[in-house]
Amino acid sequence: MNSLLINRYEIINPLGSGGFGETFLARDTQMPSQRLVVIKHLKPTLQNSHSSTELIKNLFQKEAATLEELGNHCSQIPQLYSSFSEGGEFYLVQEYIEGKNLSQVGQIKPEQATVILSSLLNTLKYVHSKNIIHRDIKPENIILRDSDRLPVLIDFGAVKETMGVVTLGSGSTVSSVVVGTRGFMAPEQTAGRPVFSTDLYALGLTVIYALTQKLPIEFSVSQLTGEMDWTSYVPNLDPKLVQVLNKSIKMDLGSRYLTAEAMYSDLHSSYGIPLTVLTPKSQEETVVVSPAGENKNLISSFTSVVFNKVKSQKKDTKVPVNYTGVAVIALSILGLAGGFYVTQQMLQAQERAVQLEKEKKEAEEKKEIAEKERLIAQEKAMEAENLRQTAEQQRLATQQRQAQEERRRLAAESRQARLERQRLAAERLRVAALSENYIRTNTPDNNTSSESVYTTNSNVSSSWRPTCGDSYTSGSEWWAVKGPASALSVVKNKYCGDAYITSRETQAASFSSESSAWSFANALSSESGYQFWVKKSQ
Repeated sequence: MNSLLINRYEIINPLGSGGFGETFLARDTQMPSQRLVVIKHLKPTLQNSHSSTELIKNLFQKEAATLEELGNHCSQIPQLYSSFSEGGEFYLVQEYIEGKNLSQVGQIKPEQATVILSSLLNTLKYVHSKNIIHRDIKPENIILRDSDRLPVLIDFGAVKETMGVVTLGSGSTVSSVVVGTRGFMAPEQTAGRPVFSTDLYALGLTVIYALTQKLPIEFSVSQLTGEMDWTSYVPNLDPKLVQVLNKSIKMDLGSRYLTAEAMYSDLHSSYGIPLTVLTPKSQEETVVVSPAGENKNLISSFTSVVFNKVKSQKKDTKVPVNYTGVAVIALSILGLAGGFYVTQQMLQAQERAVQLEKEKKEAEEKKEIAEKERLIAQEKAMEAENLRQTAEQQRLATQQRQAQEERRRLAAESRQARLERQRLAAERLRVAALSENYIRTNTPDNNTSSESVYTTNSNVSSSWRPTCGDSYTSGSEWWAVKGPASALSVVKNKYCGDAYITSRETQAASFSSESSAWSFANALSSESGYQFWVKKSQ
C-alpha cells in the first residue's frame, strides 16, 4: 500500500490483517492537529461471476452511513470520519481509540466485569434499537479507553459482510461469508441467521474470558446440562453475575436473553422483597429493619417485639397464638434485612457510578484543557514559523536587491569599459591621422604646396570663423567632426560660429574628405583641449 492515501492519510504502521482486508494506524495530514486515525482497507471476495462491484459499493456506502450515525450518537463507538473507494477496494477512516483491548489488559476482577458488562449492555441497547447486530463481539473488539476507562465497541461486522455479497440467479443477494470469530459465535450465527441475542451470547463469553483469561474451547462442558464449567476459575463471584452470564451463553436460543434491555434489567434486579414497615395491629410498635451487618440486633428486636405481642395476646385476649404466623413474620423480617443490604449495595454502586461519571468529566475537562494548551502552543509555533518565514523572505529580498545593485554596478563598469575602448580607438585613429597629416604636410605634391598644407593645418588657430568645413554638395559622402556636448561653447565662441548640438554631441564642421575631417578634428582637439572625432554621414 502507498504510504500516503488519497494525498491525505500517511500510513504509520499496520494494526492487523484478516480475510476481509487490513487495518492501519495513520495520520491525517490535512488536519491542523495531525490526528491519528484507523484505516480499514476492505477487499471484496468476488467469488463468482454474479458478484457486482457496483452492488458492493452501494452496500458499503449504506453500512458506512450506519457506522457514521452510530459513532455520532454513542460515545462508546468510534466515530467514522470518512469512507472512500479506490481501485475497486474500499476504505473506512475511523477515530483512533487509545487504550488496551480485553485480550491485552489481563484478568479482571468480578466488580470490574459487572461495570464493563453493564456499560456494554447500554451500548448494545442503542445499537439494537437501530436494528443493527454487531456480529463480531470478542475481547479484541472491546477497548478500555485510556481517558475514562469506558469500554468502546469496535469493528462492526456488517460492513465486512458486504465484501462477500453475491447475486443469485434469482436476482436476490446474499453474503458468501460468515462474519464472526470461532468460539464466540452463537449456533444461529454459524448458520448465517444472527439475531440480537447473538451479540449477547458473544458478550457473555467475552466477559467470561476477561474474568478467566481462557477461551471458550478451553472449558469443560457438563454432559448433563451442556453448561461450561468456568466459575471454578474465579473466586468470590457474585451469584447474580454468574446467573446472568450463564443465561446469556445458553446454546438454546429460546433459553437466552432476547434483548440487551432484559439482560441489563436482570443484572441490576434487587435481591429479596421490597422494604416495608411492620406495624402490629393491637399495639403501636414499629419494627426498624437494620443493615445486614446488624442482624443480631435485628433478631433481638424481632424476638422482643413478636413475643411481647404474643404475651400481650395471651394476657389480654386469651386468643390462641398462631405460631406458624409468627414464624412467617420472622422469616419476612430476615428477608427484609437481606433486601435492605442489597439495596445498600445498589446505592453504593450508584454512588460509584456517579463518582466514575465525575471522574470522567474531570478527565474530559483535563483533556480539553490539554487540547487548548496544545492548540495555543501550536499557534505560537505557527506564529514563530510565520516570523521565521517573514525574516527569510526579507533576507531573500535583501539578497535580490543586492544582486540587482551588483548587476547595475557591473553594467555601469561594462559601459565605462566600452567607452574607454571607444576612446582608445579614437585616440589610435587620431594618432594615425596626425601621422598621415604630418607625412602629407611634409611631402608636397604637384597639387598642394607646403604653404597651402600649412594653411590648412593652421586654419583652426588663425581666427574665429562663422562657418567651418566644406560647402555642402548634395549626394556626396560627408565626414562630420564631432566632440562632447560640453565643448559647444568653446568651439562656437573661438573657432566655428555655426557649431551646434546633435544627438548630444557638438558638431563643429563637415568635410567631403575623411582626411580633411580628421585633420580638422585633430587640430581642434589640440587647440581646444577637448577630444574631437570623425563620423561618416550622408
